[in-house]
Amino acid sequence: MRIFSPALPLRSLGFAAIASLALVLSSVAQARAQSGQPAGEPPRPAYQLGSAGRFNEDWSVLRGADLEETGDVWDRLKFIPLSPDGSVWLSIGGQARERVEYFRQFLFGNSQPEQSDGYLLSRYRLSADLHITRYFRMFAEGRSAFALDRDLAGGRTTGFVDEFDLMNGFADIMIPLGDQASLTLRGGRQELIFGSQRLVGPGDFTQVPRSFDGGLAIAQIGGWAIMPFWTQSVVIDKYRFNESTSDLEFYGVFITGPLHPLPVSLDLYWLDANNKIAAFNGTPGREHRHTLGGRVWGKAGATGLDFEVEGAAQFGTVGRGDIAASMATAVVGYTLPVTRLSPRVYVEFDYASGDDRPGGDVGTFNQLYPNAHSYLGYIDYIGRQNIISGSGGVSIAPMQGLTLTLQQYFFWRASDRDALYNKSGAVLRPGTTTTARYVGAETDVLATYNFTRHIQLYGGYSHFFTGEFISKTGKDRDSDFYYAAIQYTF
Repeated sequence: MRIFSPALPLRSLGFAAIASLALVLSSVAQARAQSGQPAGEPPRPAYQLGSAGRFNEDWSVLRGADLEETGDVWDRLKFIPLSPDGSVWLSIGGQARERVEYFRQFLFGNSQPEQSDGYLLSRYRLSADLHITRYFRMFAEGRSAFALDRDLAGGRTTGFVDEFDLMNGFADIMIPLGDQASLTLRGGRQELIFGSQRLVGPGDFTQVPRSFDGGLAIAQIGGWAIMPFWTQSVVIDKYRFNESTSDLEFYGVFITGPLHPLPVSLDLYWLDANNKIAAFNGTPGREHRHTLGGRVWGKAGATGLDFEVEGAAQFGTVGRGDIAASMATAVVGYTLPVTRLSPRVYVEFDYASGDDRPGGDVGTFNQLYPNAHSYLGYIDYIGRQNIISGSGGVSIAPMQGLTLTLQQYFFWRASDRDALYNKSGAVLRPGTTTTARYVGAETDVLATYNFTRHIQLYGGYSHFFTGEFISKTGKDRDSDFYYAAIQYTF
């Protein structure tokens, strides 16, 4: 059975579908705008969609509001007072997401049992946030993820299926340290979200975002946050309760804050991975890898220019081999002074080192636990290991709530003696049979529309043009990826 089978040429269908979707959404939004919005609504925090973490929403702003008279029925669940003064309160939240995907020539035609397939992904989340005064809090969030009729390589893997489990389950103790300082101690199961999430993020686009068991401290001092942590990675079991393992330890310190007097912000981090079993380009053994890095980002006054620079170096050991690896990213963007469309153009360069030769010392960068879908192409083929990428794009907002994006990527191997790695850090194609570097190019088109504050629609199309390296290491068919989703959040 196939959920759908395009009869039109796939590339034409992708652009036609996105154009049609934009026209439909434009008409609906104009009608909605004409109907007006309710006046006198209480302030509400924005829903933390994607990889921002629902536990970062602060619904205490509804304390004292008449929730029976607001224009949103869910307000009654967002702040439920459990004490007369409202100092003990409960917040309930959730999300339902349905997404359909279609691949043509998955993995460049090297997929079994099917090369092309369409399937449905369903995911449901439900959370409860209990506050007992401002000093103690408990947060729990469950998840169910399902895949229907996925016959591509891997089938219904743990990246797509986790029938019922705990994604977040932690307690916070907040200790005030003056007017501008505090310390929060967090223990339990939690998503880790650091900085740009190039190295550490939950990866919300996937069906099954990652979690960790352990402890995190958050010290707030004068606008800066210092976050030491120690965790173990949670291993997904599709049909049983997920458990963490001491074989995958992850700990370190992340620091972020404004870099006054300059109009920029700064991240600094030390991240340590201690993995019992690892292998990089023929070097196996226990991996003990340290990552030292930083990121600077900001805007150049009122010029419309924005920028971001991030870099990291890695050292340690894998088995008997020493590690010497690095990554670097630079982004420059410009928002044109066109108020109605808010067009932004950008160019980006990404580098992650590869290994010089099989066996022995290791030069392959380890991307750790990234929010991978946000970077290096939405088709989710290329990982941040042994890769050089140049990219650019443009985004516009033709109406309120709608964003259209076009992006173009070009990929090369950083080392011609190392493999090509995928978004999970696994080998996508071995690299010892050819010295060809050029992997290929990818074009991405994406439309995202916030129909209401609860309903988000998005759809996209990606095409991967294979290069010399792909043609010399196996099947080399160009790949197409279509996806469309509706997401309801409360």
